[in-house]
Amino acid sequence: MSKEQGREDARLLDGILVINPRSFTERRQSIERQLQPLGLPYEFIHSYDAGDLDATVTSRYFGQALLSPGQQSCALKHLQALRLIVERNWQRALVLEDDALLVPQFVQGLQRALDESARFDPPYVLFIGSGGNQYTSRRLRVPGQHLYKSDKGRLGEAYVLGSQAACLRIEWIEQRGISLPIDNLFERIDRERGIAMYWLEPPIVEQGSKNGRFRSVLEPAPPNVVRRFTSLLQKVRRKYFY
Repeated sequence: MSKEQGREDARLLDGILVINPRSFTERRQSIERQLQPLGLPYEFIHSYDAGDLDATVTSRYFGQALLSPGQQSCALKHLQALRLIVERNWQRALVLEDDALLVPQFVQGLQRALDESARFDPPYVLFIGSGGNQYTSRRLRVPGQHLYKSDKGRLGEAYVLGSQAACLRIEWIEQRGISLPIDNLFERIDRERGIAMYWLEPPIVEQGSKNGRFRSVLEPAPPNVVRRFTSLLQKVRRKYFY
């Protein structure tokens, strides 16, 4: 795809926000290599790195929650992305984590998701990644349909939402804090606040820390080569046979 075509399709989005600690240079370079040729503008969320967190912030949002500094940092970075979306009144913002791996037809798949979601009433969130090999059951898929409503979220490596959904998530967190890893917490919030959850099929983003491309920093994990093999088997089973 040409950079000009990427810019044309990028008009469908208000912006792209990438969750990234400043010290994670390999991941930052990876996502830049993927987005720059497409001509898609993006910016990194570098606030709330784990080393920058202080007791005031952690006690305010986490209380007695048993989350690691990395999990706390990731959660607050997502919260900061939501704040920017609300401040800028973005209606179609893409949030990516820095281990996101875009499929070759990423822009076309994104355009299909945005076109199809144009008839949805907000608030909603579009999960455009595979969420660690989570797929809509084949028996539920309809030819020509790409978005499927779900009663649960995928992981947080790639999702699209607007200011209304972002505001509802922020309000919930400001009232109750963060007691779970952010993927799980968002699912709880979306259910409680009536934010419709849609899965894109086929998904157009994979998570590098799940398929062995990057070392996981948020949870214990086997060696990369083992994760590559098990992730591939899981992907084939869930995508083509489930």
